[in-house]
Formats: sequence, structure tokens, C-alpha cells
Amino acid sequence: MIRKFLAPVVSNTPLAAPGHYVLTFHAPELVQEVRPGQFITVAAETGAQVLRRPFSIFTADAATGDASVLYNAKGPTSTAMAARKPGDTLDLVGPLGGRVFRADPRPGVRHVMVGGGYGVPPLVFLARTILDADPDADVTFINGARSREFLVGTDGVEAMGAKLLCATDDGSCGTHGRVTDVLNQLLCDPSRPAHVYTCGPTPMMEAVAGMAIACDVPCQASLEVFMPCGLGICMGCAVQRPDGTYARGCFEGPVFEAREVVWQ
Repeated sequence: MIRKFLAPVVSNTPLAAPGHYVLTFHAPELVQEVRPGQFITVAAETGAQVLRRPFSIFTADAATGDASVLYNAKGPTSTAMAARKPGDTLDLVGPLGGRVFRADPRPGVRHVMVGGGYGVPPLVFLARTILDADPDADVTFINGARSREFLVGTDGVEAMGAKLLCATDDGSCGTHGRVTDVLNQLLCDPSRPAHVYTCGPTPMMEAVAGMAIACDVPCQASLEVFMPCGLGICMGCAVQRPDGTYARGCFEGPVFEAREVVWQ
């Protein structure tokens, strides 16, 4: 059920990447319902008339009732969030998103997460969900950025039990190149079934989706489209389908099968 919360801030931790933070807030009812790929919308200030901004859920801890978002403080809302201190409140609405990531149930499948930038949080949430359900699951996380300091959000991935691979434009960490260079090596191995889950900049997701489709590997993508209302009303997040119709990114999405989207 979609609700509005004035959630107490638990912590607001700066990361090594300039301007990046993880804000943890207390919202037990949200935590009980939210699923990987869903998001919240946040108001810059309580009662503010500025449009709310969407943020994917990064972590959700049922034991504590705490959830978190990872963000870059560069706009009015995220800059206001950076000033939040423990005990302050966060004006949010959620959980939003009608279609979430769905873990492939096939035995022995290799779950491959491909993320970059803002796309990392929902994939970390998905990896945690898969490994909580099956600690022996095969999960590989590919994180891409322009340099090492911008590889945000995956510090705890290996402790979960996932394999972490990185790609950087300048070669400062992992493969010198793009995430698709790393993904190609995994998809070229036909010995085990794979399923790709991706979120990040649209050009990156388009390349990932194209590679998965070419290899006949299932691929789910959480689209990063402008979502003015987050409720499926304004149609500002329209996503074109191959049949010429449009889906609402916030309502029929944000997660789509790669073949369901016109990427150009």
C-alpha cells in the first residue's frame, strides 16, 4: 500500500565519492512491503511545492525497520537531504513502482547484476534478497564507473556472498573499459544458464540489454526515467514499447523485460 511517511532519519553517511551519501531512515511499514526495484519519492522540505524526487531503495532491514537510499547531492531535493541529521524527518511517499525485479527461479542459474551510478542501489537490494533466500545462490555483481572513487554502493556485496567485478573508464579498478566488456566474458560461457538484471544510465542499459538479447539470455532492466508524480497519473515517464504503445515507467515499471522496451 502506498503511504506518506514522515520518517525519522537514523543516519546520513557521506561516501568516498564526492557528494554521495547513504541516508538511513526508520519506516517499519514501508520495510515490510518494499521489494527490489521499488522506490520512494522525497520532498525537499515538508510541505514544499517543488516536485518530489524518486530514489530507489538501497537497503531494507526487517529486523530494525530501517531502510536507506543512496544519493548524490546536486539538486534542490538531494541537497536538502544532505543536510538531514539523525532525529530529523524525511517527507516521503512509497513504496512506489508496480513491477519489481523478479529473481529467476531456475536451479543453478547465474544471477548477473550490472549497475552503474544511481542504478546500483536496487541491484544491491535484489542481490541481498536472493542471497537471503538461498545463501548458495550464484550472484555476480558488475559495477561500472569512470574511476575507482565513483564505484559506490557495492562495498558490502562480497560479504553478502556475491562475486564483485568492476569496470572503470580510466582503469583505476578492475577491467579498463565498460561493464559490457566484463559481461561479455560471462555470457560467452554457455555451460550454465544466466539471467541479467540491470539498472543505470540508459546507454549502459541499452548496451547490456542488446548483449543479453543477442545471447538469448533473459534480462530485466529498471529504467531511469523522469517520474514527476510517481503515481502513474502525469504520463511524464512514458516508455515506448515495440508495438508502438506506451507504458508508464513508474506504474507498469520501473522494471521491464529488455525486449519490452524501444531503446533508441
